[in-house]
Amino acid sequence: MIDKTEDGYGGNSRLKRSGDKVDYTEDQTREIIKCIHDPVYFIKNYVKIVNVDRGLVPFDLYDFQEELIKTFNDNRFNIVKYPRQSGKCLQYQALTTLRNKKTGEVFNITIGDFYERMCKERKDNLLSEK
Repeated sequence: MIDKTEDGYGGNSRLKRSGDKVDYTEDQTREIIKCIHDPVYFIKNYVKIVNVDRGLVPFDLYDFQEELIKTFNDNRFNIVKYPRQSGKCLQYQALTTLRNKKTGEVFNITIGDFYERMCKERKDNLLSEK
């Protein structure tokens, strides 16, 4: 049996394993430093999203998204008041910590599971009102 981990992380030769040494050229080093200091540049040049019609495409930021990213990068503390569906997102699997107000119990739950739970609660409440 072939040990796939020798090919790269998880058998994928395009993914480096922990501890792998990489020799970067001067140009690559400059590019990495530029990406570290300018997240908008990094997103515009290296982040791709899947478009239903066009497949894998570059992430094309709106002006307000660029401004928000620059603000987050330049300022340690931020308060943002944004409406729903304004071009920001949360991962369904992202963990959050909640506390039950009645019992004081603290627990972790994914954003997706929390959303599902709130939808079910709302539906149950609507049904009980009828």
